[in-house]
Amino acid sequence: MDDDKSQLDEIKEENEIIEGEVSSDSAETPEDISKAASFLNLEELIKNHIEAIDKLKVELKQQREMFEDSFGNNPTYRENVEKVKEVNKAKLSVRAEIAKQPSVATLKQKVDDLRFDLNEQSKTLSDLLQDFKEQTGATEIEARDGKIYAIVSTSKLVTRSSK
Repeated sequence: MDDDKSQLDEIKEENEIIEGEVSSDSAETPEDISKAASFLNLEELIKNHIEAIDKLKVELKQQREMFEDSFGNNPTYRENVEKVKEVNKAKLSVRAEIAKQPSVATLKQKVDDLRFDLNEQSKTLSDLLQDFKEQTGATEIEARDGKIYAIVSTSKLVTRSSK
């Protein structure tokens, strides 16, 4: 966080320097140049964070593998893992037999249908809330029961292509 703050302070200083260099003959206002510089610096901060996250992911993967290898190299642990696998196979076999019963199969279908309906309702609600937020600018909505809900949007990066 302190690193981000120092980077933001550097951005402000650079903006002040850029603003001081603008001549009065320029068609762009100092404010336009300042906004552009802020945007470029913000973009640079985002790229730095993406690189830092990628490095941390690589390091995490390496450390996790070393951690898991510690268990895999222990004969007592491996023996117990095999016992657990056998017990799980037996459990799954019994579960499959119970699931074949008509009443249980009907219940499973109802559960699956309800999960699907819940997922569809949630997606629709998300779209409606996005529209509501865009149209009204509101970040909260009150339900009929009086509960107040905050409308939260999430953003994430998804890899599209690599150059």
